[in-house]
Amino acid sequence: MPITVRDYTWRETEAEVVLVLPLKGVSPSKADILTTERYIKVHYPPYLFEVYLAAEVVEEQCTVKVGDGAVEFRLLKKETGLWGTLAASDVDQDKQTLAEKRAEAVEVVGKAAVGRAEARAAKKREEDRYAVREQMRLEQEARGRIEGQKQEERDRADRELARWKEEKKAQREKEKAEVAKIAKEKGKSQNRLKKTAKVSSSTAIWDKGDENGVSTPEKKAPPPPREGGNIVVQFTPRVFPTAARESKLVEEQEWLAKQAAARRITQPRSGEDEGDINERNPEFLKDRGVQFFRAKNYEAAVNVFSEAISLNPALPQLFSNRAACHLATDDFEHCVSDCCRALELYYPVVPSNQQSRAKVFARRGSAYAKSGELDLAVQDYEEAVRLVPGDERLQQDLQRLKEATPKS
Repeated sequence: MPITVRDYTWRETEAEVVLVLPLKGVSPSKADILTTERYIKVHYPPYLFEVYLAAEVVEEQCTVKVGDGAVEFRLLKKETGLWGTLAASDVDQDKQTLAEKRAEAVEVVGKAAVGRAEARAAKKREEDRYAVREQMRLEQEARGRIEGQKQEERDRADRELARWKEEKKAQREKEKAEVAKIAKEKGKSQNRLKKTAKVSSSTAIWDKGDENGVSTPEKKAPPPPREGGNIVVQFTPRVFPTAARESKLVEEQEWLAKQAAARRITQPRSGEDEGDINERNPEFLKDRGVQFFRAKNYEAAVNVFSEAISLNPALPQLFSNRAACHLATDDFEHCVSDCCRALELYYPVVPSNQQSRAKVFARRGSAYAKSGELDLAVQDYEEAVRLVPGDERLQQDLQRLKEATPKS
């Protein structure tokens, strides 16, 4: 039974109260202190001090100093004035009343601690989201700089090509001028032959002449327009390598339609800023999450996958990848939950998603095994081996689980 502390000292002014408790040789680290607006408790085994104050104090501005063999409280009064006594009336200091006040104080402190924890968690989530957006913004700026450098290289290459063409054109003009000069010097007879050759190569057709005997050129009639036609486009049908009696064509088409619908980029909600299109693209966020996972930054990967799931909760890969992050951080409960959701989305079961389903079963089986539920782990690994019977690693893991499972 604890020993009640009686040899405390206290003093007061109009604005504050100072209370000093002797530690009686007990280590300051062992002092358990609980305070509210009307109730104070200090427990340092085997000693106990508790008091229901005569009036309320401002809890947020009260201070406690532990050390030098004593616990010192400085309590700021909510209403100025002298109390005359530290504790309330004797009726309010009986054991039942103190027990009720102690329970109320514990509840108030507990709620305050929960509120602070939730506020810290919300702040941390917001900071993580801001970090992801900032990382994406920096990467976007880096891509923009790289694209700008590429454009500058293309522009420079275009300018060099244009300059080279101008030089070639000037060189050809110069050569033509020299050839013309040489031809002129050879004489009029050669010039006449050259003009005749040029006329003969012309596309104009001359008629027999007019009534005065002077020939006039006649232009060719334009060719008739081409006849119209139809172009037939044929698509190669997709062939599923399954026997007709075992065909899952309908399920395959349903699965492909679900995947195509799930991969559409989410449009911004009403009143929201469109922002970067990548922030609304679950596929882009999935790739970013995989990069964080490979870098072993599991917390950032979980935040990215969660953001992608909030945009599009119909992609099973997002839940499967987030389950891998939970498994890496030993968060087995959330790993199992994400695996179950992924298996619901990997439906209908078709050959094209058997490998993915097997991976999810193995991942959930690992979570069960690490949390001690070996029977459930064996069931999941058996299902994974059934889906992918040729995977030797899965078979070896299943064998080890069976050996570790106690015989009934």
